[in-house]
Amino acid sequence: TGTKLASATFTNTTASGWQTVNFTTPVTIAANTTYVASYHTTGTYVATDGFFTNGVSNGPLSALSSAAAGGNGVYSYGGSATTGLFPTSTFDSANYYADVVFRPQLAA
Repeated sequence: TGTKLASATFTNTTASGWQTVNFTTPVTIAANTTYVASYHTTGTYVATDGFFTNGVSNGPLSALSSAAAGGNGVYSYGGSATTGLFPTSTFDSANYYADVVFRPQLAA
């Protein structure tokens, strides 16, 4: 289970590549904490199986390997665009190419 920290609506999505969205209000996250970024779709989606077999790092953010995370490529069937459904099933360490924009806050 999880707690929804924020939501946003994707616009101008494409049939391939990364889909990104900005939250209206910044979301504060804590270091050394695992978060799940997920999305709801009523149609098709882009995925690459096996993408998160190994961990991936980009600057201060890291995506855990599937083994370390207890399974990557998380998904769920059901829910709606307004209520959502926390993803609890996994498939082949897949990457669904939906992401939020991360901007680290500079130290004061």
